[in-house]
Amino acid sequence: MLTVMKFGGSILSSKEDLQRVAALVKKRRDKGEELCLVVSALKGVTDKLIEASEKALKDRKAIETLIYGLRRTHLGLAMELGGEAVGKNAAKKLKEKLDILEKALYGINYLGELSERSKALVFTFGERLSAIIVAAYLEENGVKASALDASKAIVTDRRFSQARPIMDKTREKVKEEIAGNLKERIIVVTGYLGADGKGNITCFGRGGSDFSAGIIASALNADSLELWKDVDGFMSADPKLEKDAELIHNLSYEEAEELGYFGAKIIHPRTVVPLKEKKIKIVIKNILTPEKQGTVVSVERSKHEKIVKSIASRDNIARVCLKSAAMIDHPGVLAKVFGTISKEGISVDLVSTSEAGISFTINESDLEKAKKALENECADFESISFDSDVAMIGVIGEGMRRKPGIAGKVFGALGKKDINVEMISQGSSEINLSFLIKQKDLENAIKTIHQKFRE
Repeated sequence: MLTVMKFGGSILSSKEDLQRVAALVKKRRDKGEELCLVVSALKGVTDKLIEASEKALKDRKAIETLIYGLRRTHLGLAMELGGEAVGKNAAKKLKEKLDILEKALYGINYLGELSERSKALVFTFGERLSAIIVAAYLEENGVKASALDASKAIVTDRRFSQARPIMDKTREKVKEEIAGNLKERIIVVTGYLGADGKGNITCFGRGGSDFSAGIIASALNADSLELWKDVDGFMSADPKLEKDAELIHNLSYEEAEELGYFGAKIIHPRTVVPLKEKKIKIVIKNILTPEKQGTVVSVERSKHEKIVKSIASRDNIARVCLKSAAMIDHPGVLAKVFGTISKEGISVDLVSTSEAGISFTINESDLEKAKKALENECADFESISFDSDVAMIGVIGEGMRRKPGIAGKVFGALGKKDINVEMISQGSSEINLSFLIKQKDLENAIKTIHQKFRE
């Protein structure tokens, strides 16, 4: 039995957290499982690295503050280890990493430049530090373990901030660096990062440690990938908005992808891709209640599958609307609009078109950038409007495929509550019905739809 276990930063922040992880892993190892661990940075560390790297351009004191804080946190955890030799060895490795990080930040300050390549190098130091800590706590618990920098195992293209793995080369590296050692010891791999063909550090974007774990699980042909969190798994709705939300025990790969792309923080959407083709199951579990079933993502289906599995939502979005009669029978309009957006590095979510209009959603943080670009490049449109007072809802479930009447039930229920639908988009997979409403109606809409499909 070969399992890849990924531990997120939210459950890696204290001595108690690390001891909990070590005890869980030891129990599994004692049963004879081959285990490979993938870890995120300790809680909050990546945010600090991102903030400090921006400040480092002009403020050398920001570098001193960051390094001091990271030393105190990580060396403090190393010194709390009971085994003196293990603690000293971990502390030595941590100091070496921190020295490299400090030099990189001073280099940014000296050059006055923060490139995408520099960002990838700096942002991923949290994982390099946490892998050393986790491996040390395993050793402390009598489990042979060693930390491995994923740059030695995952080969990617040269997209420094949104890298894509080159799987054939990665499989070779994983076989060499990880697979052959798992019978002897547990390998603790840094999440979030890889390296291009020349050894330059690349990263997979925020939340990318899940994706790292998926890549490694695929390359190892693992029996399963376990994502350990501080929540029980996917829910039928956001429990902060709907108190009657239920745990979803089973999801298809496609449902998990949709929920991930929709902004659910349980799983990074790209995680599913390398696992789906090999039918490697994904298990989401709560480190605080490991005895619970959690959510299983696989090809298996329950006899009592619900038509709608989950009502997902996002409220950090904005809508852009462009209208012009000149669009009618005029080719290239969509290419012009989305080309303008693409040049600014802005990602588009929902899209709805008509003969004389285009509506689409973007992240709210990109709104000002989009506004400036479109008003400059698309001034020939009759009107361009922007609205950030909106929220997006996604109704997701395999049972919706070729099932008539779902949209009617959704919009009929909302109509009875006087909730207006601003924009509609049906995913090509037919398992996701997405639409926009006003922000003020979000909670009421979630409750209404959830109740409708739980009747």
